[in-house]
Amino acid sequence: MTHGILLIDKPEGFTSNDVVSIIRRRLNRSVKVGHTGTLDPAASGLLVMLLGSATRALDFLDETRKHYQVTIRLGEESDTCDKEGNITIAGDPQTLSHDEIDACLKSFLGPTDQIPPYFSAIKKDGIPLYKLARKGIFPDLEIRKIEIYELSILDWRSPDLKIDLICSKGTYARALARDIGVRLGVGGRVETLRRVASGKFRIENAHSLDSVKCVEIEAIQKSLIQLEDALDHLPEMRVSDNDFRRLALGGYVAEDMDKLLPEIERTSAVGNVYRVQDDDSHIVVLVRREFSEQGMFLKPIKVFNLHSQSTIE
Repeated sequence: MTHGILLIDKPEGFTSNDVVSIIRRRLNRSVKVGHTGTLDPAASGLLVMLLGSATRALDFLDETRKHYQVTIRLGEESDTCDKEGNITIAGDPQTLSHDEIDACLKSFLGPTDQIPPYFSAIKKDGIPLYKLARKGIFPDLEIRKIEIYELSILDWRSPDLKIDLICSKGTYARALARDIGVRLGVGGRVETLRRVASGKFRIENAHSLDSVKCVEIEAIQKSLIQLEDALDHLPEMRVSDNDFRRLALGGYVAEDMDKLLPEIERTSAVGNVYRVQDDDSHIVVLVRREFSEQGMFLKPIKVFNLHSQSTIE
């Protein structure tokens, strides 16, 4: 069986599900394959693939920050916010200066509100927005809270503006391109979009899709990021051998909080997820600290047996 995280450099023209199907056929149809975040067919770049038991770790990976390189075509806005749609607004970007654009980008930094594109996979009453949009139905959309950490100009050659974007998970680069165009008064849409990083995962470590199709399976397996490495952002908690065995079997463990994690204050630990593992790192248990009238206890929420690569709920 194949288990772990495989990084793929998705080319334009492929859906994320296309890549899932290719990887599944290449490895073994019985291997579970998923991904941590969809890329539009017109987009390229990093796709984080989860194989085998790694598909069960999705909610615990650190991918809160996304890094993109985006080319925005200023002077055009489309109904899809990219080059695939119909042009709805046209303007003249020729007079825009580098300083004017830079000031505009800086105004987006920090926490902000964003209205997603109508052509997106977000669901409204259980129906994806893009299916409604194709029928000419455009419902009122909820504003999403996002954060832009970094936003800078890589190149400006009218009408194309290439930017470097680091943002929170859930940010739509297409919507940002639209909003930049609106704020500059000329319209804007995505011309090219490339994801170069997602959390700790980076495009430099990714395989091309063509290479995966022809490389030996053993080479793919050796290149996988192991779960214990992918989860090492979670704070580690040490427990006794007896308590570890109990947690690994799905049992709760009552402990003295000050003895367990003296360096972490009570208020900062409530509800957090911690990593507990044996000395050989063969078993990793993810636990949550919870409180009851009887005191504090550890609740196992996921147990990964990395030696046999099975997962116990």
